Amino acid sequence: MTDTAATEVAEPAPPAPEAAAAPAPEAEPETDDTRSARERVIDHLTDSEGPQSVEQILAGTGLNRNACEQAIFRAKKAEQIIWVAPGVYALAPPKPLPSSRNGHSNEEWVARIEAWQVNPASWNVEEDGPPPNDPNHRIPLDVVGRFKDRQAREAKEQEKREAAAAKQAAADRELRNQLLAATGGNYTPGPGLDDMTPVKAILELVPVDYILYAIRQKVDKRAFPGNPPLTTWRDPKFLRAIADNYCGGVVIPSMIKAWGEAGKAPATKTHQSLPPADQMPDDIDNLRSHHDLEHAPPGPHSLPKPPAASAAPDVTGKPVERVEPSPAVPKVPAAPENAPAVPPAQPVGQS
Repeated sequence: MTDTAATEVAEPAPPAPEAAAAPAPEAEPETDDTRSARERVIDHLTDSEGPQSVEQILAGTGLNRNACEQAIFRAKKAEQIIWVAPGVYALAPPKPLPSSRNGHSNEEWVARIEAWQVNPASWNVEEDGPPPNDPNHRIPLDVVGRFKDRQAREAKEQEKREAAAAKQAAADRELRNQLLAATGGNYTPGPGLDDMTPVKAILELVPVDYILYAIRQKVDKRAFPGNPPLTTWRDPKFLRAIADNYCGGVVIPSMIKAWGEAGKAPATKTHQSLPPADQMPDDIDNLRSHHDLEHAPPGPHSLPKPPAASAAPDVTGKPVERVEPSPAVPKVPAAPENAPAVPPAQPVGQS
């Protein structure tokens, strides 16, 4: 009997248990921004006003917390930012540059660069090396960077000034067209009307309506056919008309009012008080009739009322009643001392 070689079939080993998956690090959101996380943090602090918290940096940079905290740590270690308070950071102040490098101070390098921009022939190659536009120049790189930053700021300020000047020029043209329209076409174009400086000086005190009124009064031929054409805003007759109109309409009336009210007390309204309710008559018609009788005109048979007796105080301060004599008993004047004696009257019928 031949032994047959038994072939052992190896059973497949059971699969090993899967290892616990390690948490994957947070991935930054995909954006088109090619800056590094540290550059984003520094740019955010540069554009912000004052210190920023971590939450504000997260919101401003769009980074996840892990990447943001690592970027803050690296920037702080590189002395690009500083710690202000727990969880609050700010941009580190710039370090002062050395006073002199490569043969010149920073101010001297800046002055040479500015002179070269005006006149490239002023650059001394033997003393200062290649000019600034040569990549092999000897100018310190931080000086070049700060010079470029200053140039950018100056260009921005110049742009703002030019925009403000353009806006002012447009306002001047609009004002000039408004004033010239009030002349009715009676003006001569020229430098005298292009210069709006006198008009601006007038508008600091006088409203524009007074200027328009003076133009219609002294320039427009429809007001007076003999008005000469306007050639300059500095015409003395034109300026005097504005001053006269403004003084006559505003200054003089205000002075008259102020002088007329000088020393006057403010007027107060007085109201006549009514008697108490318990002193009012029951019948209002009685009150009216009484009032009408007192104020009625005297009739043909009416006599004037005698004056009421008045009481005068004596030396003691007590009132003494004054007694008027009766009209039926006339007073007899006393005879003087040197008058002759008058015999007594005899009865009628006796001789």
